[in-house]
Amino acid sequence: MSGICGIIRLDGVPVGRAELEAMTSRAAYRGFDGIEYHCHGPVGIACLSLDTTPDGAGACRPVIERHQGVIFAADARLDNRDACVAVSPFPHSMSATDAELMLDMLLHAGEQGPARLLGDFAYALWDPARLELRLARDPMGMRTLYYRIETGRVLFATEVRQILALKDVPRRLNVQAVGWHLCGMQTPPGQVFYEGIEELKPAEEVTIDRAGRKRSRCYWAPDPERRLRYPDERAYAEHMRELLTEAVRCRMRARDPVGVSLSGGVDSTCVASMAGWLRGQGEAVPAMRAYSWIFSELPECDERENIYRIADHFGIPVHEVPAEETYPLVEDALNQPHEDDPFFSMFLPFMEKSLSAAAADRVSVMFYGFRGDVMCGGNVNDVPGMLLAGHFRESCRELSALSQVFSLSWPSTLSRYLVRPVLADTLRGGAFVSGWRALRRDGPSGSEKSDAGAHLLPRGPMRRAAEHVSSAFLHQVGLPPVEPVRVAARVWPHSAPRNRYIHIFSPLVTRGVTYAERVAAQHGVGLADPWSDRRIAEFILACPQYCVDTASEGKRLARRAMVGIMPAEAIRAVGKVSPEPLYLGALRDKAYHKVLDLMTQSRCAELGFVDEAMLRERFERFVRGDVPSFDLWPTLSLEIWLRRFW
Repeated sequence: MSGICGIIRLDGVPVGRAELEAMTSRAAYRGFDGIEYHCHGPVGIACLSLDTTPDGAGACRPVIERHQGVIFAADARLDNRDACVAVSPFPHSMSATDAELMLDMLLHAGEQGPARLLGDFAYALWDPARLELRLARDPMGMRTLYYRIETGRVLFATEVRQILALKDVPRRLNVQAVGWHLCGMQTPPGQVFYEGIEELKPAEEVTIDRAGRKRSRCYWAPDPERRLRYPDERAYAEHMRELLTEAVRCRMRARDPVGVSLSGGVDSTCVASMAGWLRGQGEAVPAMRAYSWIFSELPECDERENIYRIADHFGIPVHEVPAEETYPLVEDALNQPHEDDPFFSMFLPFMEKSLSAAAADRVSVMFYGFRGDVMCGGNVNDVPGMLLAGHFRESCRELSALSQVFSLSWPSTLSRYLVRPVLADTLRGGAFVSGWRALRRDGPSGSEKSDAGAHLLPRGPMRRAAEHVSSAFLHQVGLPPVEPVRVAARVWPHSAPRNRYIHIFSPLVTRGVTYAERVAAQHGVGLADPWSDRRIAEFILACPQYCVDTASEGKRLARRAMVGIMPAEAIRAVGKVSPEPLYLGALRDKAYHKVLDLMTQSRCAELGFVDEAMLRERFERFVRGDVPSFDLWPTLSLEIWLRRFW
């Protein structure tokens, strides 16, 4: 949404405004409501304001504390304003901006300050008394902040390209980040595609002192020992409904109208229904417009029926985006990565089209359901939890459903969903499961055939790389044997919440949200995802996972939470429909020649990342129908990015 950037000269050299202007010019779209500069001696900070609030509370501008001289800048939406007002020393704090209230809380609460802020934010705080710079990012990673520490100077910015705007900052490709990208686009937070530039991780605070020394700490993490045990399963649904109501309400603090990217699935229909219900209850929330993908030529992907069930019930107008206008890779202008990194979705054309329409409708914020899948779905199974709770019949039904869904025999079903999770819980680190997978691996469709050479297969992130990705390159860049999110998950004592943690904080999801926020900002539109609320994450992780999602009732908690809010027929009809046929159609037909061009004399091959001959041969076999689809997008997105920016 908004943006910040700054230069701190630790050597005392004055900061020139021209340097800051170079940085702001690279992200000027974030300054739709104006750009403000603060240059005083060796400190220079700029704020680019894209304020989506109706009262100006979301304005992004430098805040200077009068007594201590602290300088503060934040790209933020603050969701607990009342708590911050309560600690503010100023009498007119109710009319203060979000950034001003955040600073009040940080100065009042000291080290506990960042954890006491709720919302999406990234901020920079310069303390002239201590000669320290503090940078922090929200726990769910909804806003970004990058920095570079040099001899005598620190640079920070919302986008990497703002730091690169300074002529004396070198552009060097970080090949380890490239390696991560080619392993399923699971690039962890903290990995930047330019050497010498660092990214704040979610829930990280970095302090840089006058000597350029850095201290880093994680200021928040969900409690792995917290457990909710309600006597009735309906209580979980009621709690979920309360949290989702508040999450939507907080994000509806926006100018009229707001938009929603509405499909027929659970995640976005919950958001749209909750927004419509709040308005129907007489709450002062903005009207909502829907922007929906319509598949006339691919009826198996079309979700119009359920989209209009929701839209008609709540009086939400729908802008239809024809899928035939959004084929991946066909129209160059709709398929452009950002300079910061190569991550972008093959379905970016739909996002571009819907945001263009939303901007024309003067929509202030677009709502998405990005984390709904990982919060309430994602095939996190908890048969052991069912049994421990005494739900014997339900556990038998769940095992039967899992056997059918994944085409597994009963012995294999019991092994995968009962025996192995229990053993993993016993060993607390999943060591048994890791060893088991090294000896025996099930195929992607649940095949039970043993792979005699499985012990030779790549482990860790490298297992996600397609065959055409150079194994020599991946070994050279030194990817760790275990992904950071899985290392962090080891503190969770039970398999089901451990797996849920890995889903919620998946680097693929975090990077996807980052990329979507950039795209929305380029259209002058804010981004909101109620499912990416820290309070919902804490609640879901504390719930018995068999209450959250089962094979026999997908996303059961989200569905049950919407009873009485979403039309009953819509709750029954919500499902998961994949737009993958649109992508496959582009590869085989609509964008076939462009794909071939991207595989010819490619930058990826030139730099030793892929085997071009193997890639082309596998692609042609896929086009002929000789082999199934394979993970081609990481390579294509990287190639497009390299050709454009390198």
